Amino acid sequence: MSDERYSGHGRNRRRISVVELSLLQKLPLFSNLPDADLRRIALLLRVHHFPKHAVLFSEGDAGLGVWVGLRGTIKLVKSDSLGGEQLLKVVAPEQFFAEVVLFDGGGYPATAIAQTDCTTAVLYNADARALLSERPELAWHFLHVLSQRLRTAQERIRILCGSDATVRLAEILLHVAKEQGRDQLVLGRQDLANMVGVARETVSRVLSVFAAEGYIVTGRNTIALVNKQGLASLIDNQ
Repeated sequence: MSDERYSGHGRNRRRISVVELSLLQKLPLFSNLPDADLRRIALLLRVHHFPKHAVLFSEGDAGLGVWVGLRGTIKLVKSDSLGGEQLLKVVAPEQFFAEVVLFDGGGYPATAIAQTDCTTAVLYNADARALLSERPELAWHFLHVLSQRLRTAQERIRILCGSDATVRLAEILLHVAKEQGRDQLVLGRQDLANMVGVARETVSRVLSVFAAEGYIVTGRNTIALVNKQGLASLIDNQ
């Protein structure tokens, strides 16, 4: 992998301030929790800053905790047997990732790379275990959120198993927009090609059609969904 690991992982650590509780309330992993629990979690979070292209963690590294995107975007990629990369997801601000290691303590299932300069917060497993020892009922809340994430992952697998590239691209754009809670997506053509498993030329051709139909507006590594109903009609009419 060409990206270099950022050596400042521990050096730029700081505690998240209590004024950022409003951010925690927006995250599914922590939403609907009492303020007392949010304040406790806020004190446990560790904030890290990474430059563009830095590797936050690599596939197979020991899973140390669940991460939250605060600023910038992060790519989650998985290596294949031929040394290529499949883009699994682009993490936007106010999204969490690597939650799979929260309970099992296994390795990270993918590599996280800073797509832009970014800021993240981490709830380390040791701190999470201490929190759950004090508040065991929070485990049910976390399990509920993680089960919802599993359903989302299963839906993505269903989309990627489709045969028609146009429908797959329409579905993945709608899926990512729903996942991120925004219609302005930070996604390049190569990102989409890696995510959907088609050639970049195919992605460019299909996106050009979507733009001509008024479904999207493309920029440099950005795609704005301006007519989601039009994209959905492509799926309904397949």
